[in-house]
Amino acid sequence: MRNYIYSIIALLMITLCPAQMFVSQAEYFWDTDPGAGNGTAVLAADGSFNSAFEQLTKTGVSAPGNGLHKLSIRIKDNTGVWGPVFTNVIDVQQNTVSSVMALSQAEYFWDTDPGAGNGTPVLATDGNFDSTYEKLTKTGIALPAAGLHVFNVRIKDNTGVWGPVFRNVIDVQGSAITGCWQSIAAGDTHSMGIKTDGTLWAWGYNSSGQLGDGTIVSKNAPVQIGTDNKWKKIALGSGVSMGLKTDGTLWAWGKNGNGQLGDGTTIDRTVPVQIGSANDWKDFSIRSNHALAIKTNGTLWAWGNNGSGQLGDGTNTGKNVPTQVGTESNWQSASAGFSVSLAIKTNGTLWSWGGNSSGELGDNTTTNRNVPAQVGTETGWANTVSGFFHSVARKENGLLYTWGQNNYGQLGDGTTTNRLVPTLVADGIQSISAGAYHTVGIATTGNMFYCGYNSLGQFANNTTSDSPWISFGNENDYKMIVAGAYYTLALTNDGFLKGSGSNGDGMLGDGSNQNKKVFVTISCTSVCSPPSQLYSSNITSSTATIKWTGAGATPASGYVYFYSTSPIVGGIDGRTVATAANLANLLPDTTYYWWVASDCLSSQSNWIPGGSFKTLATAETGCWQMVIPGSVHTVGLRADGTLWTWGINSNGQLGDGTMTSQSAPKQIGTSNKWVKIAAGYDHTVALKTDGTLWAWGKNDFGQLGDGTGYKTTPTQIGTATDWTQIASGDNFAMAIKANGTLWGWGKNNDGQLGDGTNVNRSTPVQIGTANDWKVIVPGSQQTLAIKTNGTLWTWGNNSHGQLGDGTTTNKNTPVQIGVATNWKSISGGHLHSLAIKTDGTLWGWGANQYGQIGDAPDTSNRLSPVQIGQESNWSSIAGGYYHSSVALKTNGTLWAWGANFTGQLGDGTIIGKLVPTQIGTATDRRSISANMYNTFIINTNGFLISSGSNTYGQLGDGTNIQKKIFVPVACTPSTILKVDDVSAKADQLKVYPNPVQDYLTVSFDQKILLVTVYNAAGQLVLTKAVNDTKGTIDFSALSSGVYLVKINAANDFVKTVKVIKR
Repeated sequence: MRNYIYSIIALLMITLCPAQMFVSQAEYFWDTDPGAGNGTAVLAADGSFNSAFEQLTKTGVSAPGNGLHKLSIRIKDNTGVWGPVFTNVIDVQQNTVSSVMALSQAEYFWDTDPGAGNGTPVLATDGNFDSTYEKLTKTGIALPAAGLHVFNVRIKDNTGVWGPVFRNVIDVQGSAITGCWQSIAAGDTHSMGIKTDGTLWAWGYNSSGQLGDGTIVSKNAPVQIGTDNKWKKIALGSGVSMGLKTDGTLWAWGKNGNGQLGDGTTIDRTVPVQIGSANDWKDFSIRSNHALAIKTNGTLWAWGNNGSGQLGDGTNTGKNVPTQVGTESNWQSASAGFSVSLAIKTNGTLWSWGGNSSGELGDNTTTNRNVPAQVGTETGWANTVSGFFHSVARKENGLLYTWGQNNYGQLGDGTTTNRLVPTLVADGIQSISAGAYHTVGIATTGNMFYCGYNSLGQFANNTTSDSPWISFGNENDYKMIVAGAYYTLALTNDGFLKGSGSNGDGMLGDGSNQNKKVFVTISCTSVCSPPSQLYSSNITSSTATIKWTGAGATPASGYVYFYSTSPIVGGIDGRTVATAANLANLLPDTTYYWWVASDCLSSQSNWIPGGSFKTLATAETGCWQMVIPGSVHTVGLRADGTLWTWGINSNGQLGDGTMTSQSAPKQIGTSNKWVKIAAGYDHTVALKTDGTLWAWGKNDFGQLGDGTGYKTTPTQIGTATDWTQIASGDNFAMAIKANGTLWGWGKNNDGQLGDGTNVNRSTPVQIGTANDWKVIVPGSQQTLAIKTNGTLWTWGNNSHGQLGDGTTTNKNTPVQIGVATNWKSISGGHLHSLAIKTDGTLWGWGANQYGQIGDAPDTSNRLSPVQIGQESNWSSIAGGYYHSSVALKTNGTLWAWGANFTGQLGDGTIIGKLVPTQIGTATDRRSISANMYNTFIINTNGFLISSGSNTYGQLGDGTNIQKKIFVPVACTPSTILKVDDVSAKADQLKVYPNPVQDYLTVSFDQKILLVTVYNAAGQLVLTKAVNDTKGTIDFSALSSGVYLVKINAANDFVKTVKVIKR
């Protein structure tokens, strides 16, 4: 009988509770009720309570004495509410052993018992009654009239015997199941909702912290933001979020490069921060990078970007704190668009200002305005919204008007023609919202309406066809509909949330990243129980184990974790169903921070910090001398003179004779005479110790300099042997000879070769006649150089002022920049340039839209050199594509700034920096280099580390996985460490003892010059100059293992032997 009782619990739970709830606990008691929560626990058969249906086990259920007893079971749902008691009278016979029976049938009835077998059948969830435990479905159960009723279920076993009736009194309500959402908002790629309990939840893209959960980790299911339950309204923009609380305070978080958070800074925020101290905010709006808000006294305020006059204060200067617009106090509502502002006054008039490129101001012009101007003379406007470049407004009588850009039919007038004034397109409209290029809303009938762009399914009509006409959906129970950039969210009258359209960043919140053409329901997510008791162990110089105690209820999708060299949640992620994870490929002597969260499929717990651990230091040394990245391939030079490449190889730029990409360093040939390297977009250039110049890869603009076609292996450029310096731009190369003359070849469309023409060159041509060139460093399409007298010269593309001559005019001959004669080093980025003077000061010029110059808060382009900060201890620089930049100080610390789209700054995030920001605490950085989306660092011990994009293996860590923190690049053995006979007696060379414990002796009949020892990974661990026919090498400090000992002797004698250290 017990089995029957436990089996029926699931049916009652799902029948009586809302669809989004589940059983979280169960207890039993005999005869006397001890009160909710005081019974004896009953276990779930699968070990976890996490479903609306739960099979309970009799394990641990003790029976009373023989005779008639009342067995009662009570369950608690996931909101913490204890449900009713399910009771039945049991004839306990302790000495009777019953055979195992199965359920064969079930029936239900309301109030009056029709007799066994005469009730209405109840179905098994799996369609078959064939087990002792059965999940029953509510399908087919009809509710009686509202009010109190007795609900009864009776079951029959496989012997044909009907069991007892399980009954409970139910208060039947006409609308028993409701959702949990009160209001919603959609941004470009992230979403938020306020629940009926006033809590705030967020999901979607999170690169700037716009979700507000303290991380920059994107989520594809709702996560709760803080614990506050006083949220009243939310609005979202492009990477930015704002919220109004019931106490009238205004809060913002996310992207802040234009001061759009209004907190007086331009610093991104990953948690909500209050805007000022005012508590009289009434309404607000944000869309792209500016905000509008109205106070209870009717005054209008604006802040953020003002490039198009969208703040309405008569200027085009941005503001990072709320600034009053005019002096009027009769503003009713306001709406911020991409670069336009719309507002309605209490007298029902409509006003607009800001950008007007497509007529979105509605004033019959395409002229921007930086103060509010009335749109027409009509009154009766109720609300207005703006998409990217189109505007929508509704009148109090339900008439719908649209104007502005109409390339996808987003105006809904049946055309794709822009409109410069409000145009009537529909009536009977209750609410409106605008996406990038689509318009949605609710009709007075409750149906959804839509028009415009639909290629991602944002209309939820199971098509991807655009519609230039206002069209209507079939369902009519909508309370609120909002448009994201390319998706739509809808809230039903009963509190259920749905989404359709673009979902690549998880903004639909359904736990996936797949686009949807029909509405999918977003769960009323409950709080997901987090793990606890986190600790780390087994720490070595390159590995560690992190462990934790599992959550009370095992999360459906296990656990997710992050570890990083930054204390900000992010870095490298992983996933496991266990309660431990092994971390590998760590940097030695480095502090790591880590976090773990439970993944409950439809929700995720908060990130629980595991604290930090520090990897052990190592006595080993690296092998790298220089690393230069191209666009997505990398070239490395080792201390032994060997050449290595990795990354994309679509044009033979790796030089290994193939077009196969490599995710780890691969040696090119066997030569150990390489001395300098350079990498372009798809080609590579290198210099040997004999002064010869070599190139390989793509040659469509003559960038290989040999006058022929593509090459997949190094090919010598000419016969000259007096080359001393090389450098490469995107599709061109520059070099200096021993006599100080400058030469260039390859693409020359912007004059980047500097030969006075714009003609491509397929072989080296001399640039002018000067013979005092000292340093040459191209950018993407511009060239920078320093002469021996310390003067700075530039030429080539100047579209963003990257030449630094005060203009944006290209130059095809070298132009001196200023009159300074103390320039020391230079670096060219994509559209910007950097330099250091001999006094250690840092300078930058050119494009600055991502803060790559580093002189924030102003991010306008710089047409001539500006000093970055006041420090005078800068030692080296490297300009990337958009991230300007990495730089070293004389104390060996690393600094970076600019864009950080792929984690190339190496700080564990993808948040850009507007000023130089220290990365980590290490003080042993020796050299730096940067390319399109990567940064490479070599420390004083020759270890190479890299970060950023890794689609083609360009980081060299053996994977194709992006890294937002620095990871090591191994020193694999080179072919010059070819192992000879372990006895090593040939040519009178002797190496003994082998195996060795303390001292290794090396003797030869000729003078031994140098002995170098490498570990099994090819890393240099010992070096000793002998300069005699016999010498000893101290192995005592080395760990046990296999080592390669390379002996260099007179007359170019080289021999390598394998030695075992005990």
